[in-house]
Amino acid sequence: MKLITRVAAFAFTAVAATTPLKALNNAAQQDDSQQASAAAKDYSTKTTNSVASGKDVKAPVAPVTAASPTFTFNVSENYDSRYMFRGVDVLAGTGLLSTTFAPTWHITANDAITMPLWYATAVKSNAANSAYRELDVPINYTHTIGQWTLGAGYTLYNYFNAPSFCNKPAHQGEQNEINENVAYTYTNSIGSFTPSITYYQELGTPIGYNYGCVNPGSSFLSPALTAAIPLTFIKKDGSVTFNPNTQLNFGFRYNDNANAQALSGLNNWQFQLPVTWQVTKVWSVTGYWAYSLQSAGLATGTVSTGQSLGWAGASVGASF
Repeated sequence: MKLITRVAAFAFTAVAATTPLKALNNAAQQDDSQQASAAAKDYSTKTTNSVASGKDVKAPVAPVTAASPTFTFNVSENYDSRYMFRGVDVLAGTGLLSTTFAPTWHITANDAITMPLWYATAVKSNAANSAYRELDVPINYTHTIGQWTLGAGYTLYNYFNAPSFCNKPAHQGEQNEINENVAYTYTNSIGSFTPSITYYQELGTPIGYNYGCVNPGSSFLSPALTAAIPLTFIKKDGSVTFNPNTQLNFGFRYNDNANAQALSGLNNWQFQLPVTWQVTKVWSVTGYWAYSLQSAGLATGTVSTGQSLGWAGASVGASF
């Protein structure tokens, strides 16, 4: 079956200090629902945050009237040298090209709904997945309470030409997933830091049946820590940011090994080291390096994932 973590280039673009992850994903990734709302959250909190606003923390702050509902859009073109998804090297031997289009409805200053559509294709064919294509259709809702963010979402994954984990018909598959997440953001003189936890649950047809590619009832838990640190020694205006994130992931019958045995327990540990330059108000570029370590014997079909893997990627994004 297919297993995860991607770097969602959209995630970094949406934060605007920071590109998913779908290949972040999340996202840096980390997860899309949290990252897609980060820009809205930053807008709603920066007027009262003493560090972000530069105001004395003791100074009185005038009440802020909630903005009218608005729509924003994030678009990005992304390249990943590996398609790492929740600890698994999905397309062993080739990278991934993807496009993200993410409209967001800012219902109130504290509520947002986003749909980060993601389409990807393998850079080159390989033995396991000859002409891989993927289309993801997520919808996520987030609500902020002070420095807290609460979220929930649903994602429909559509796989094409994926013989390693979709064996019939025509090597196509579908995956239905729901998730819940909670995050807390705090800011100091260095930057902002966001510990979070996201829980994913899988629904749908089991692998081995028509269009099946999941272990129904399986789940995936992802505690993470993300930061956004302005690199003012490079650009004094703070337009260049370092956005590291790390995850310690746990699977519950979510991933399989090369013998098609469902695994439970520690899945993998990984980190991503992206740097984003907000070139203009609209355009941004991101480059990153990432690393994953696992000893659970993760695999895509019969192709095992290496225990220690590094990969890199880049993205060009626009925000409207």
